[in-house]
Order: sequence, then structure tokens, then C-alpha cells
Amino acid sequence: MLMQDLLVALKSNLNGRIRNGELTERNLAKRIGMSQAHVHNVLKGARILTAEVADLLMLELNLSVGDLVTGEDLAVGRKPPGRELRPLQLQRPAAAPKAATSR
Repeated sequence: MLMQDLLVALKSNLNGRIRNGELTERNLAKRIGMSQAHVHNVLKGARILTAEVADLLMLELNLSVGDLVTGEDLAVGRKPPGRELRPLQLQRPAAAPKAATSR
């Protein structure tokens, strides 16, 4: 499972709560200190759901990652589209050029 999948699951959870009448976009926006228009655009997918906003939403609604995923979701491995998963290789920074000395 990727972070992208978690963000989709969070938006799905919130949209479901709004459809069920448990939440309104206006109330949710007020609770996290954002405009209703911004929350609407995030939930609709017109704006990106950032990690900061996702954290605000999850904290305000007392949600955990466990509330958003099932054991089956975690068991299914997935790789980013068009990319192979491989170990992260860190590169050393290039050595700074030595300052020229004048005579």
C-alpha cells in the first residue's frame, strides 16, 4: 500500500461521511480552519490532499490509519505505476571545487 492509496482512502471515508449526513463540508472546513471551498475542492479531487491537511483531518476526526485500511489492503503489494521498487541508493555529494589561489 502506498501513501497515495491512504490519501484516496481518507477522501473516500470523508466523502462517505458527508453523503451519510454525518459531516458537512462546511462544518469540516470550520473544524480544521480552512475554507469550505478548499475542502470541497480537495474532496472532489480538484486540489491535492497534502499530508498536512490529511493530518488535520485525521486528528480532528480521531481517525487512524487502521480506520482507513483493512488487513487485506496491507497484504496486497503494489508498486508505483511505471516504476520498479528497488532499494534507495544515496549518492555522496560532489566534492566542492578547490578555491583558486593567487600568487
